[in-house]
Amino acid sequence: MSFRFKLVWRENLLGIAIDQIYGEHVVPLTNYYYWPRSDAWSQIRLELKAKNWISVTEQTFILNKTTEILNKLQASPKQNSIFDGSKMSDVEIIATL
Repeated sequence: MSFRFKLVWRENLLGIAIDQIYGEHVVPLTNYYYWPRSDAWSQIRLELKAKNWISVTEQTFILNKTTEILNKLQASPKQNSIFDGSKMSDVEIIATL
């Protein structure tokens, strides 16, 4: 099982949602949560805990990747300098505003 992290990006605001990928099928796993307007990490954690088919290992992976994305945004808020695609192939920038 794999996951895709979808980002909607605006200067100083990041929307993040996670999809679960089964072969060619993509299933939305979480809603979009907008950081720093809300505590996106905690909201994603709560949503994952409600999905009993997601293992603790997978939840940990998702939350660690979410932390990595949020930390990159905090360290460098310029959109073009954070994600080069080569290191985060499971991250898809859906829109920049």
